[in-house]
Amino acid sequence: MPENKDSKPATDGQRTHISVCICTYKRPDGLEHLLTGLCEQVFEDVETPVISVIVTDNECSDKNREICDRIRNHCQHSLLYLQEEQRGISYARNTCLDNLPANTDFVAMIDDDEIPEPGWINHLLYAQTRTSADIVAGPTLPVFEPDTPAWVSETGYFCKPHHPDRYRDLEPFPPAATCNVFMRANIFNENKLRFDPELAFSGSEDKLLFQDLKQRGLQFIWAANAITHESIPAGRARLGYMLSEALRRGSTKFYVKTRLKTSTPSQHYRLAFRSAVRSLLGIAKYGSYAGLYMLGGKPRQYKAVLNMLYATENIGFLGGVFGYRKNHY
Repeated sequence: MPENKDSKPATDGQRTHISVCICTYKRPDGLEHLLTGLCEQVFEDVETPVISVIVTDNECSDKNREICDRIRNHCQHSLLYLQEEQRGISYARNTCLDNLPANTDFVAMIDDDEIPEPGWINHLLYAQTRTSADIVAGPTLPVFEPDTPAWVSETGYFCKPHHPDRYRDLEPFPPAATCNVFMRANIFNENKLRFDPELAFSGSEDKLLFQDLKQRGLQFIWAANAITHESIPAGRARLGYMLSEALRRGSTKFYVKTRLKTSTPSQHYRLAFRSAVRSLLGIAKYGSYAGLYMLGGKPRQYKAVLNMLYATENIGFLGGVFGYRKNHY
């Protein structure tokens, strides 16, 4: 059962109420930095909202609880600490949603390896007030360790979304992910939408949810200034990890597509055939490009790597057609 700890009830009928949802697993230092960043939020364009922070600990760690207890004592926001014993990111996210305060207007989500800029929530809420959007997404930029090879950052692979500078402020229908997103609470409260437990260990549960919401006609808006920074340790800033992550992402694509686009066996088989052909073409295309760029030498190293990643993602996609799914959690 979740453990509830909330020392400061956040109730104010006059101000917007935002609940910030965080899932944490084996990142106590990251969690502490994130919570500190949330306590330092400033508001210049909108009236200061009521903020409730909800932390779901999927590790059930005494250290994580102690961090929350310590920060709660000097933070102006309410902080609710929960434990979800069932492993898997979908379960942890759903525990946050199941414990939203009753008067929550908006839900923000951010990961435990990120630090928000001081104006993060301000810019998300400001974009929403200007557009009345249902979902507001912002950029997550990587922070690498000093000795990280240049080609890792040059690929742009750790930016979320890829090439975030391509999106103009308030541009409609940007990609969205739970690393940096802001949503109307009634999406979850009235429609009872939750993250799919089938993707609890492989990830892409957020991709499925947001694509579903787009199909339902909800409005998405980009907030270019609502920036978070994700810490990329040396163990992730290497080719082996990047290829593994590309394989995982690809392996979930077919499942996501079937959930959104098929309701009969015949539709499933047609989608499987098209997906298999598409992935084979992608493997051939990007594999060839990777080989050509490798022949170009070091100045084109990041392009070779980027095409290797695209080819690997298509290998995962093909595997997904035949039932393969790579776990990440």
